[in-house]
Amino acid sequence: MGIIEDIFGMDSGRKIYHKEFESAINSLPHLDDREKEYLRGVFSGPLKDGITQKELIEKIRLLEHSQNDILDAHELESVKRKLFGELEDSK
Repeated sequence: MGIIEDIFGMDSGRKIYHKEFESAINSLPHLDDREKEYLRGVFSGPLKDGITQKELIEKIRLLEHSQNDILDAHELESVKRKLFGELEDSK
């Protein structure tokens, strides 16, 4: 089961918040602590008001390296591949 199914189950229209997101990223053994911290920072704003499955996928696709990021460009691409690898497994 992929990360999206872990978070949203069968209800792709519902919104998730910090608790569900935190649980999901903590359940992914291939993400290290720095990667998890990066994702917490990126998604902290959208998760405040809740984020839908579609919004989460789009936000992951749009992640781009910034000078202020704790991850470099290569690490960021690795995180995206890891997340989308999980997404592709769930199809």
